[in-house]
Amino acid sequence: MRTLEFQRIVGAGAVGSVYLADLVGAQGFRRQVAVKVLLSNHPDGDMFMSRVRDEARLLGLLQSDSILKVIELVRVDGRDAVLMEYVEGIDLGALIEGGHRPPPRALAELIATVAGALHRAHTAVHPATKEPLNVIHRDVKPPNIMVTSQGSVKLLDFGVARARFDSRESYTGQFVLGTLNYMAPEYILHTQVSSAADIFALAITAWESATGEVFGQPKLRKEQHEARVEERLVMLGGEHRELAPVLREMLAWDPAARPSGADVERSLLKATDLLRGTGLRSWAGEVMSPILSERRTTAQDQLRLAGRSVAISAEAPAVPADVTHLAIERPSLASDAAARPAAAAAPRPAPRPAPAPPVVPATTPPAPSSGPKAAPTPAQPAAPTRSPAPQTGVRPRKKRSTGSGIGIGIALFTGGVVGMMILVVFTVLLLLLSRATS
Repeated sequence: MRTLEFQRIVGAGAVGSVYLADLVGAQGFRRQVAVKVLLSNHPDGDMFMSRVRDEARLLGLLQSDSILKVIELVRVDGRDAVLMEYVEGIDLGALIEGGHRPPPRALAELIATVAGALHRAHTAVHPATKEPLNVIHRDVKPPNIMVTSQGSVKLLDFGVARARFDSRESYTGQFVLGTLNYMAPEYILHTQVSSAADIFALAITAWESATGEVFGQPKLRKEQHEARVEERLVMLGGEHRELAPVLREMLAWDPAARPSGADVERSLLKATDLLRGTGLRSWAGEVMSPILSERRTTAQDQLRLAGRSVAISAEAPAVPADVTHLAIERPSLASDAAARPAAAAAPRPAPRPAPAPPVVPATTPPAPSSGPKAAPTPAQPAAPTRSPAPQTGVRPRKKRSTGSGIGIGIALFTGGVVGMMILVVFTVLLLLLSRATS
């Protein structure tokens, strides 16, 4: 029997609480881990848990020091929990909100590290079959990047990542998942998801980290998008001049023109030699310690697990028979599909496919004879101020049903028959009147 000895709470939120704990196994084996204990009353219920299990399985297949490692899915006091490597740090979004923007050199190192992690995810293969995993994160943004006091960087939250492996439970289908402000235009307009979308989102993350401002919602016309990019790059200022050419390429309208994660990593590492300011490790050491100390004293232990020793179980769920079917997406997105063997086991029976989370209809462009035209874009403020970017799923607009056309045809046919009957009756009446008068 294995136990978790909970030391203290690290942080708490709407999804659950994260604890520092010792995992104690047979023969005195002891390992320090982070335990994310999930609340049982999450509004998305089974769908949320399916995504948590999928993320854990996927991270078990990825090999990168800059991607947070998941050890196992377990049950703690009747609640679902995730055992992860213990990395105490602060997400980049919180640092920016608190006014702690990385200096230019540290920022270049940070974004280069994330770009390298994305490249390894994009090109990852299954360790057993060597089949491509075709991983696309789909939600790269400052809150999903953690920085530690030692200057390490971890890419978080693969919960809405697109990937192919046989034990996947959740189904994304035709939904566009992610955070609107960081979505590439082709993703919204045509649901074209590729590794280039992650590169686009990383460029916006870099710009917001440098300026402390919000880049703004996507522009869906090419000329408007390119004008916006140039306007935003001017706002970087001279101290970030070495970053501007790289960000311009990452924000290209055409996804095929964007560099790979490996190319971005190389370009930014070269730029670090020309940028001013302290490096990532020195900056993180100065900024993190006081913030982490304050968090340790303010986090609320809602589940009251700190100081307790709890036995854990990890029962493997039965993978649904149609799980391979659930992993099949639309034919237009099949280029990055690949079947993969089952990943790590999860703690409880897999739920039925639940309805997808609430979505907002996608902005679909009209199609005039001269070619596709981008849909109008919401007005952007001249000087954006930072506010939380909305988390949203965007679904393509449904095609008009053919039922309405059939109904019109039936109505026209019925009207014609009625008219014919009236004409016949009128003719008979005229004949009867003519005979009567004669």
